[in-house]
Amino acid sequence: MVWRGGTLYGRVLGSVDRIEARVVDWALRQRPKPLHRNPHFWAIAALFVVLSVLYYAQQLGLARYIPSCTGLFTTVHDLHRGLFFIPIIYASLAFRMPGGAVASLLFLLVMLPRALTFSPYPHSMERAIVFFVPATLISMLITSLIERVKRARAAQAQLADLHDELAESIVRLQESEEQLIQAEKLSSLGQMAASIAHEINNPLAGVLVYTQLIAKKLTRGTLDTGVALDYLAKMAREVDRSARIIRNLLDFARPSELTLGDVDINQVIEDALALVGHRATLGRIEVVQELHRDLPKVYADYDQLRQVMVNLTLNAIQATPIKGCVTLRTRVTADNLLQVIVEDTGHGISDENLRKLFTPFFTTKEKGEGVGLGLAVAKGIIEKHAGFIDVESVKGEGTTFIVSLPFQINPDQAV
Repeated sequence: MVWRGGTLYGRVLGSVDRIEARVVDWALRQRPKPLHRNPHFWAIAALFVVLSVLYYAQQLGLARYIPSCTGLFTTVHDLHRGLFFIPIIYASLAFRMPGGAVASLLFLLVMLPRALTFSPYPHSMERAIVFFVPATLISMLITSLIERVKRARAAQAQLADLHDELAESIVRLQESEEQLIQAEKLSSLGQMAASIAHEINNPLAGVLVYTQLIAKKLTRGTLDTGVALDYLAKMAREVDRSARIIRNLLDFARPSELTLGDVDINQVIEDALALVGHRATLGRIEVVQELHRDLPKVYADYDQLRQVMVNLTLNAIQATPIKGCVTLRTRVTADNLLQVIVEDTGHGISDENLRKLFTPFFTTKEKGEGVGLGLAVAKGIIEKHAGFIDVESVKGEGTTFIVSLPFQINPDQAV
């Protein structure tokens, strides 16, 4: 037989499960109270009294006052004994193990006088024990079920609390990570300050010279319009150049939220060099770009990738002696990875330090040149973009960092 919405068996089973859940919920809500103030105690006691009176109705001379429908329980005593399971189950639910044990014992005490004295059936004592044992087992099973559900719910509540704590810890970790990234940005800015100041000072000095020339020619009355326009054009170029440098610095220094999009890695490298290239010029270090054209784009955060390139390029420049060379390459590997290679001809890294290179606050630089966060932050950013960083170094010959990123990982671009 099939009902709309499912089988009859499924409907019945679902109803039983709901009833069981409600009964268990009710049992778990019970709180200890003095017996004289607990209504469940008096209800169970009343049930025992009524069933006991019916059980001994014939011996008490009450059989003629009992309706025929109820008289069945006074004559079929096995059926009557089964009714005692009701207060036993009730006691187990309301008072757990003590209630079930006491109710089962009372059941045995009610049966014993009849089994020993009045029962006309053979093996009456054995029959009483046969009913007492399952009654006791039922009370124990009910208590065990309730305790198990109680423990499961307590574990579930504890798990929910741990989940909330974990979520809060993740939020705090993300905030700490953002603060760490920002701190490393400011540290990089401090290291670039001298070269940036020199780079800005040159165009401003040129603007000052042209301003003085215009002023002199105006004073003498020898200022030609074409010459003046040429001077003004040169001044505008130098001011624009300074403004562009400052704008790049401000963009790099500002805190930024994670914004994913299609990123041209070559453009990232060029922007990073615009920030740190002045440091190479001051140190008379050659910067070589071997950027593969028509590279696929990566789905990433532009600002964070630029910070990685700034950190790696600045480290390479700092590690390279005068008249050395820093090379930046891009390529695509056979296993669909886009790689950026930053290679220097510096002093290299020992095997011992190579193992600790990405450890936060570990640095081999001189005091004031870094706090040891750059590579740790770079590694975290690249791993967040599903990539990884490898490093190769030969002592006295130089170091190579290889950044590998998967490309076309934007889910909207997936086929």
